[in-house]
Amino acid sequence: MYTKPEFAARSPADIAQVIADAPFATLVTHGPDGLVATHLVMLFEPERGPNGTLVSHLACSNPHAALIAEGRETLAIFSGPHGYISSSWYPAAPVRDSAPTWNYAAVHCRGRPRPLDTQGTARHLLTLVERLEQGRPERWRMRELGPGGMERRLPHILGFDLPVERVDAKFKMGQDERLRDTTGAITALETTDPSLAALMARHNAGRETD
Repeated sequence: MYTKPEFAARSPADIAQVIADAPFATLVTHGPDGLVATHLVMLFEPERGPNGTLVSHLACSNPHAALIAEGRETLAIFSGPHGYISSSWYPAAPVRDSAPTWNYAAVHCRGRPRPLDTQGTARHLLTLVERLEQGRPERWRMRELGPGGMERRLPHILGFDLPVERVDAKFKMGQDERLRDTTGAITALETTDPSLAALMARHNAGRETD
């Protein structure tokens, strides 16, 4: 992924936060017939391995499952807060000559997947439901599937780990624009897109006035 030094992640925590806040990833694997892509929810376990480990699952009937089972090199793409940055938000004085742009956070994780056994897949599904249902009123629990509900489904699901061998992260948040322009964009976004505004403010903190 092309990036500039000023767009680099500040810490592993920045990367983990993007994945935690937006765990729905695009998974891409190169197979014999070319690229195969699937959209999956992936959980990140940063303490497992030098760069952490992603855990997910997909239907065995998905042709992508065979490539995962073979352990082919795979790329998981996560998108964090993003949005259009209008030049109309920049101060008119002394000039407003910067072009519009699109700010975004993106994380690319590469590795070779390892299929999970039935017990590992079941543990992953329980963890996934626990995490995604957390804090919901009248939350749903896996046991509501009823007797044998999980057992009937597991033969049709392939769970897998994706130990992350390489991470590329980009936080394009206006760090290369004039500070007064980026500040104007942050102010405009605070009411319409507070998540993007907060991330822009974080990644521009400490810049000197231009």
